[in-house]
Amino acid sequence: MNHFLRYLLLLFICSNAFSQNIWEFPSRKNKIIIPFQLLNNSIILQPKVNNVPLNLILDTGSAYNILFAFPQKDSIAFYNTSKIKITGPGMEEPIDAYISKENKIEFKNIASKKLDVILLLEDEYNFTKSIEIPVHGILGADFFMDNKVEIQYDAKRIIVYKKETNRYNKRLRNFKRLPFVIKEKKPYIPVTITIDEQKTKDLELLVDTGLSDGLWVFEKELDIKNKKSITDYFGAGIGGNVYGKRVRFKTISFSDFQFKDPIVSVPDTISFLKKNILNERGGSIGGEVLKRFNILLDYKNQTMYLNENNNYNDKFYYNIAGFDVKHSGIDIIDEKISDRNTSSPKKTINLADIPSNNISFKYIVKPGIEISYIRKNSLADKAGLKEKDKIVSINGKKAYEFKLKEIIEILHKNTDEDIIVEVERNGKKIIFTLFLKQEI
Repeated sequence: MNHFLRYLLLLFICSNAFSQNIWEFPSRKNKIIIPFQLLNNSIILQPKVNNVPLNLILDTGSAYNILFAFPQKDSIAFYNTSKIKITGPGMEEPIDAYISKENKIEFKNIASKKLDVILLLEDEYNFTKSIEIPVHGILGADFFMDNKVEIQYDAKRIIVYKKETNRYNKRLRNFKRLPFVIKEKKPYIPVTITIDEQKTKDLELLVDTGLSDGLWVFEKELDIKNKKSITDYFGAGIGGNVYGKRVRFKTISFSDFQFKDPIVSVPDTISFLKKNILNERGGSIGGEVLKRFNILLDYKNQTMYLNENNNYNDKFYYNIAGFDVKHSGIDIIDEKISDRNTSSPKKTINLADIPSNNISFKYIVKPGIEISYIRKNSLADKAGLKEKDKIVSINGKKAYEFKLKEIIEILHKNTDEDIIVEVERNGKKIIFTLFLKQEI
């Protein structure tokens, strides 16, 4: 299911100066449990960074800890900073960033005071405007290098085991063992893609918990000329937007697990060729696949253990409607709370419309929702929806009553049925009906 985070930070740093990872457990504790939110297939943790609470993506696909957004109400102190150069797909020249050493990142009962953090200070590098909560950065390989980490996608919690303990061994009886190799602090596993009845392809893919999609495979690895595909937006990076094709293949398999009719995302190769990234790896396996397991990662022994969870048999979806949404502006909802003991239903109003009589109202501010992207030649494009259209309602339900992830789920899952989208454009309300039918 491609519930896209619309987040993609492809970061390549011209520096090798990173500190050793040291995580401190309290005495008599052999394991620590950390809850997380799963948003668009990505794991969001809430640690304190130098004593300030932040939301960070737990990302096995990043060798580095990165902050690209900062809370508006709190200030964070960073010390031992120096300027570095970073680069990424689509960038003509490296840009300036900063690396700060000896930072403290802490959860309840576990902390490290010796972590390096890369700081992107420009506002334009906030890549997470299309999810429910502000996300400030990435917690990368440092979290995994010194401990054994179990990710329970179904229970939405992480168990961190002290490296000296063997208490997790009993839990592994129902898990399948899968060796991986570590390259630049990141894990890679062997994956087989069955393209059709006659063609298979063996690849080594990065295990990438920070990637929303199920699979990214570079075009040099696959022949997709004769496959039905759609061209789509994959995410925003420091070098600009990344586009590519989505294709459905016969199966993917690794270890003893096999999935039918997976959707593979094939990024545009032009930007990646500029950075020689295509020579480094064949692609990535991301959250849309990983969320189907509970996973224990043992970096020291280069082994991961996998056990099927309740998501294992989910189908693979993509954005059939062809438009994305994000929060933009606000809606002000009025609710009458006293008028002869009656109340009126909620409605969206303008500030100028607020009444001045003696009736008592409660006013609720809700984030507005607008269309952020239209896929070319998609159902939304053909129907006439446009970027920056403000969503008023979907299937008769007011937009402010939805969470973003609920709207995204409708656009992905409501196959072979109509959805009715009401939008506001230039002060006028327009209704569109889309029959959601799969193209691949």
